[in-house]
Amino acid sequence: MSREAILDALLSVTAANENMMWMLAAIRMAKRPVQKEQLKDVTNALYKQINPAAEEMPIRSRHLLDEAAAMLEGGALVHVAEVAKSKRYTLSPLGHELLNHRQQRLQEQSKRKEAGQ
Repeated sequence: MSREAILDALLSVTAANENMMWMLAAIRMAKRPVQKEQLKDVTNALYKQINPAAEEMPIRSRHLLDEAAAMLEGGALVHVAEVAKSKRYTLSPLGHELLNHRQQRLQEQSKRKEAGQ
């Protein structure tokens, strides 16, 4: 399997659960380890910044937070450090690579749309 195929597969899984992509972006923008308890607030704040008219936030419950965080951990997209009783999340190199790949794909789609018009 090629690098592109692996990243495309990861991208399709994270796109299927939009919360995962928002959480990855929020961790990246925080530029510091984010405690799990703060991850909901950081993610929802980023979402509100991008979508100011949105009424419903992506992370609405502890269940959605736990579910998305577990998938990010399982996919090796984040590093988790346990400090005392809290978990702190940072992007893994694979998480960085996935976000960069997504950005590249979005730029390619935009160029294709412009060329088609």
